[in-house]
Amino acid sequence: MALTTLKDDLLQEFRDERIMINDQIELLDPLATSLRKPAAQRLLSSGTLIISEISCYIVSLGGLAFIGFMHMIYPFSLMGDLFYNPQIRNRVGNMDMIYFILAVYGITAVSVVLIFIIGRMAREIRLKNDILHVAGKDIKTIIGQHLERKAAHETIEQRHMLGLSGISIPNPAPAMATPSKQKVYVNEVMNPGYEHALAYNVLPTSEG
Repeated sequence: MALTTLKDDLLQEFRDERIMINDQIELLDPLATSLRKPAAQRLLSSGTLIISEISCYIVSLGGLAFIGFMHMIYPFSLMGDLFYNPQIRNRVGNMDMIYFILAVYGITAVSVVLIFIIGRMAREIRLKNDILHVAGKDIKTIIGQHLERKAAHETIEQRHMLGLSGISIPNPAPAMATPSKQKVYVNEVMNPGYEHALAYNVLPTSEG
């Protein structure tokens, strides 16, 4: 296994972290959008669930009291009168009358139990909605932190041109080569005075 330098490890970790943040943003953003809803709607639904829960509990307690005093409440009090009337009981049948009374009490008891269960379900829904609301806020906070981190990664990439998006690291400009010393001959040295005189045809003569 080839050994890598610290710079290579940090660049690879930088790339992996950026990929992970992009994947998490793509995963959490739709979830936060689905959990997000107006505060007024959330308060209205919570209030409705609380009222429904309390109402179901009250109706359940009232149902239990109703079962206990059913023989005193009209028209259910007629069942006792019919049961204790020998003529009607013989005409209808003793067992049929008992089954009828038990059916009325049984239907009432089952209704009370169902209403109590509905109240418990309303409570569970209200608690789950509170948990989902808190989860939605936390997810929005996490997405905000990921977006800040993503912006920091892009800033570092643009500043140092790391080549994470097809940008290659520029090579440093090569240092200017020092001129090599060349051998200079005496005849190759330019004479400025001679060139100026040659330009105006005033070359000095040997006589002068």
